[in-house]
Amino acid sequence: MPELLLQSLPYCRDSRSLMQALAVLPHPVFLDSGLASAAESRYDILSAAPTRFDCMTADVFSRCSELLQDARPSQAELQQLSHLPFCGGLLGCIAYDAGLGIAKIDGSRSGDADVQPLLNLPVAAVGIYDWAVVVDHQQQKTELFILPGCPEKIRQDVLSVMSSVPEETPARFGLVSPFTALDSREHYLAAFRRLQDYILNGHCYQTNLAMAFSAEFSGSTLDAFQLLRQRSRSPFSAYIDAGDFQLLSLSPERFISVRDRQVFTQPIKGTRKRYADPELDQASINDLLSSEKDRAENLMIVDLLRNDLGTLCETGSVKTGSLFALHSFSQVHHLISSISGRLPQHISPLQLLDRCFPGGSITGAPKVRAMQIINELERIPRAFYCGSVFYNDYLDRLDSNICIRTLLANQNHLYCWGGSGVVADSEAELEYQECLDKVSALMDLPGI
Repeated sequence: MPELLLQSLPYCRDSRSLMQALAVLPHPVFLDSGLASAAESRYDILSAAPTRFDCMTADVFSRCSELLQDARPSQAELQQLSHLPFCGGLLGCIAYDAGLGIAKIDGSRSGDADVQPLLNLPVAAVGIYDWAVVVDHQQQKTELFILPGCPEKIRQDVLSVMSSVPEETPARFGLVSPFTALDSREHYLAAFRRLQDYILNGHCYQTNLAMAFSAEFSGSTLDAFQLLRQRSRSPFSAYIDAGDFQLLSLSPERFISVRDRQVFTQPIKGTRKRYADPELDQASINDLLSSEKDRAENLMIVDLLRNDLGTLCETGSVKTGSLFALHSFSQVHHLISSISGRLPQHISPLQLLDRCFPGGSITGAPKVRAMQIINELERIPRAFYCGSVFYNDYLDRLDSNICIRTLLANQNHLYCWGGSGVVADSEAELEYQECLDKVSALMDLPGI
């Protein structure tokens, strides 16, 4: 068996050329810091050509656990890679519907033509990746590792591709038709009214209501992702090519992170549009920071996540670090809170992800009832929107996003979703506009 390969590569602030090089290999997964400057934007993790790749339709978390255990290298080899955030293991995406079993929801939908392609998707696409390129933007270092157990053909393919990084080429992507809403404005407003009835009758305190859009496209989905990442600069961005579909996530939201048994989550709740005019932008910030409604929504989700973490974390370890902190991104301002805890030795990170899935910031409170209401009111399946892109490596380190600001490419169609949290005093037109504001930049792609 070959020895562990660990070598330095030239550092580049933009991992675009690495993505283009690795995209010729099967099932590339790019976890991208989005050229952002936040502390969360330290690493890019890029891989492809998994040792094993599985599109799952059930039992996602147990099957992921089995994959990870079956492939685990020796501890001595892993310790040589412990300075990296990822040392090989699971990389992939999990659909929102993977959490429907928690709520015992009937996930069936109508047979409408615009819904059917989304119903045919798996609920997860996950691979075992025994090599990766890790770019550390803080230390301005790039390292390639290949584990000894990586199959020889994959090893040779990786080394061949890495020896000839391609030159920049013009983007090969275009919309054949513009994005259109898959449901009418009237349908959204009717669903909103029904949701407020549920809230006023005590079924829930808050529920996230989303709307879906689609467009036809031609060309490279990776090129589309790279166009969008230049604008969004979101710290939890990701691109995954699962073969039959591609996921383009420009997410600003971390879901669950576990490192050295320390658990961390950062829910987003509270959004305002950004403006080029500094005075208008500051007014938008002031409006968000002074909004009692947004702070109340954020606090509801903090309480929900504290409860989720508390079911598995050590007693007394769950703490709220910061509440309602302002985070400004290229297109929007957000309120983000931080919660931490400590995971006992007998609980795996995947078990915690399973228990907390899907994220409370995109369901509502209480979670189970909110998910049931979402399932009733949203005609279009969420698929991987509000699911998660994640990794869980051989050293039991996990990180994950929530797939908001996310596009799904399938059968020459691009789908995207925008949602907002509805509470008792929400106004229908404002919530409808918030959905549009969240996805307007995603839909601004060139035509052909």
